[in-house]
Amino acid sequence: MNIAFLVLMLTGRCNLHCRYCYVDAGADGMDMSEETAFRAIDLFVPPTGAVTVELSGGEPLLRFDLIRKIVEYAGAVNPGVRFAIQTNGTLLDPRKLRYLWTQRIGTGLSMDGIPDVNESLRGGSAGVLRALRLMEESGTGVNITVVLTKENIEKLPQFLLFSAGFSCVRVINLDILRPLGRAVNTGLVPERGQITGMVEGMFRMLSFINERRFPPLKVREIAQAQRRRNDKEARPYCHGAAGEAVAVTPDGRLFPCASLMGMDQYQAGTVWEPDLSRIGALVQTPVYPERCMSCRLSRVCRGGCPSRRVSITGDMKSICDIECHMRKEIWRRIAE
Repeated sequence: MNIAFLVLMLTGRCNLHCRYCYVDAGADGMDMSEETAFRAIDLFVPPTGAVTVELSGGEPLLRFDLIRKIVEYAGAVNPGVRFAIQTNGTLLDPRKLRYLWTQRIGTGLSMDGIPDVNESLRGGSAGVLRALRLMEESGTGVNITVVLTKENIEKLPQFLLFSAGFSCVRVINLDILRPLGRAVNTGLVPERGQITGMVEGMFRMLSFINERRFPPLKVREIAQAQRRRNDKEARPYCHGAAGEAVAVTPDGRLFPCASLMGMDQYQAGTVWEPDLSRIGALVQTPVYPERCMSCRLSRVCRGGCPSRRVSITGDMKSICDIECHMRKEIWRRIAE
C-alpha cells in the first residue's frame, strides 16, 4: 500500500465533552494497545519514503506513554517518518511540550473561538490558554483548527484577532461542522448566509492583522486556493481521496479517513485482517464529483472534502453546498 498519511486514534477517552464531538468521546472509552499500534505501523509505514503518522483521539495526550513508544517504534521502522498530534491542549505541560518539540512532532490545537465562545462549545478554555502561553514562551509554532458552527462562525474575525496576539500561532484551519457523533441533530451546521459574512469579515481582519504582524497569520483555506490557482492538472483533494490514507480506531478497525470512523460501510477490515481494497473507498473517477468538472474552480477546491460530502449529503458523489459556497467566496475575494 502506498500510504502517505496514517492516523492512530490512541484513545476514545477525552477530558472534555465537546457538544459536537465526532467520535462521541468522553470520560469512558477504549484505549489503543501497544500491540495494535505497532501492527498498524508494520502494515502502513514503509522503511523508506515520506509518511506522516498523526496521533489523535479522544484526547491523545491521555496516552502520552503510548505516544513515546509509537515515536520510538515508527522511527526505527522509517527514520524519515513525520509525526503530528491534534490535541485540545489542556493536558500540555512543559515536559510534554519539550518532548513534542525535540521529536519534531507537529502540534495542532483545537479551539473554536475566543475563550467564552470556546467554553460554550468545547470547554477547557483556561487549559488551552495555558498551552498557548507555554508555546509562546518556548517559540513553538502551532496551527489551530476551528470547527465552524452556527454559534461561532460570525465571531471568527474576532478569533483571528485574538490568535494574532500569539506569535506562535501560524495557521488557522477551518473545519465546517460535520453531523457525526454528538453533532447529529444538533442544528449546529452553519448556514450559507453565515458563510458569506464570515468570509468577508475574515479577509478584512486578516488584512488589518498582517499589516501589523510578522510572520503573517494565515488561514489554510485561503493559502490552499492561492497555491492551487496555477495547477495544470486535476488532483485529488487529500490523501484519503487519493487512496493514500488510513485511520485506525483503538480496537484496530481500519477506515480510509478519520472522519468516517464508525461508519460500517467504509470499514476496511482490521489491522489483523485488513481489506486493503476498501482503503480506496474515497477515490473517485473522475477525480471530482461530476458536477464539479465543469466548474472553473474545480482545480482550486478539488471537489471539496469527500468525507464531509458523505456526512452532510449522504453521497460522496454529491456536492457539499456550504463548503462549495465557502470556497467560491474565498476565491472571489482573492480574485478581486
